[in-house]
Amino acid sequence: MEDVRAATPNAVTGLTGRERIRAFDLAAGLSVFFMILIHVMWHWGRAETWTTPIGQAINYAGGPTAAPVFIFLMGASLGAARQAGTGTLVSRGLWLLFLGYVLNFVRGVIPASLGTTFGIVTWDQISPFTPWWLATMVDLHHVVGLSLIAIALLRTRSQPSMSWLILAAVLVLVAPWLRGAQLGTPILDAPLTPFISPAPNVFYAVVPWLAYPLAGAVFGAAIARAPDRGRLFRRAALVGLGLLVAGGVLILATRPEFDVFTYWHQPPAFFVAILGIILLWLALCDVVTRLPAIDRRLNVVYGWSDRVIGMYFTHWVLVGWGVGLVGFRALDLPGLIVALAAAVALTSYLSRFAVRLESSPWFRRAPRAGAPEAAMELEPATA
Repeated sequence: MEDVRAATPNAVTGLTGRERIRAFDLAAGLSVFFMILIHVMWHWGRAETWTTPIGQAINYAGGPTAAPVFIFLMGASLGAARQAGTGTLVSRGLWLLFLGYVLNFVRGVIPASLGTTFGIVTWDQISPFTPWWLATMVDLHHVVGLSLIAIALLRTRSQPSMSWLILAAVLVLVAPWLRGAQLGTPILDAPLTPFISPAPNVFYAVVPWLAYPLAGAVFGAAIARAPDRGRLFRRAALVGLGLLVAGGVLILATRPEFDVFTYWHQPPAFFVAILGIILLWLALCDVVTRLPAIDRRLNVVYGWSDRVIGMYFTHWVLVGWGVGLVGFRALDLPGLIVALAAAVALTSYLSRFAVRLESSPWFRRAPRAGAPEAAMELEPATA
């Protein structure tokens, strides 16, 4: 089985690569699948379900192989794609950022306000969520949009290279000191919130999460140039193993907390270990895609990769409004298992419609002659 698919626009960046790399598509589809599972469990399942074997498996899958892989592959798509206009990428990034704040209202402010108004839930029950807290959340949509803008501007000066990896390392190292820095006035500090704020509703701040797409862009550029991609994936797995060991040593030396807040803040030890896991995971995905008996049964996952933004947006809407049906953290394990299956099925189906709704107006224009690499239409490819 070849490791590529027909070149179609990437669902996050909107760019058409030289061809689609099946390992990337498999990992992207699984990343959004894992995010659906963990978010449904955290919002619909009782706290005791989180520590069951099923809950623990979801927690681990929803960590390194979910959001970090998702944003790493956004960078890899940029690195593997042909050069595109800076304006095209910046407009896409701004649109994704805007959709992030739209999502804050659609999944959070509106259903929470209605739920408390009609007595379905109380604000105490869903604490710390308040209308302002929900409206100003900084989540994956925001960091992806801002990272896309940052990388678009960076590409005007240099192409993915060792300097990008050095920049990624600097971001990770300075993040513990930079996060929380303030200029002393809300007019200046508010715009910095998505970048460096340590606020509890800032889940994915640009510093240090931009480090993942920077590293991903370098990896994507290397994959695009490699005459033997399978060999490069294997070499990357060895590098990943080394990073995982180094990250483990750093974790033992620094002893960070193993909780979701530490994960969101990404201390250097976590970043090194997770980057190693990403490279190992992508190598495993490459092996799987080369097994015809398995690969031909993964069409549904490849379909998810074609509309990861639509999937991500849709699943959060379902999670937010679903609280009105199932309650906030009210399901026991059997009920949660049924809810997980229902959420995945509904997200997969409804995201086909969300793809058109979330596409930016700028990407509906036909590309100019001579610039086919700037994909302007984000239609789901046939899975």
